[in-house]
Amino acid sequence: MCGATVPVPLLADVIAARGITGHSAAVLEAVWRGKGMPVVSQEIFDAMYADDPDGGPSPTRMYLDLRKAIDGLNARLNDSGVAVAEAGFRQGFRLNLSVVS
Repeated sequence: MCGATVPVPLLADVIAARGITGHSAAVLEAVWRGKGMPVVSQEIFDAMYADDPDGGPSPTRMYLDLRKAIDGLNARLNDSGVAVAEAGFRQGFRLNLSVVS
């Protein structure tokens, strides 16, 4: 990293411009709040299933839904300078911002 300042878009603008909805939007919002620091999966699950009175499906289903949401999210964010990446084994996920030329 060169240490240069990267312009940060507004979350609402990214969501609207890229047509991000549902679990993908919840994942992006949760990771965005982490400001580049790792966000544990449980925190993301809480955002994904905030409206579910049962707290969501089984843990296996949650992880499958999370992976699907991240894959779809990163596909929509392609070439935007914004991405969600794994932070490391059992460390969660983090926001990546980069300069788009």
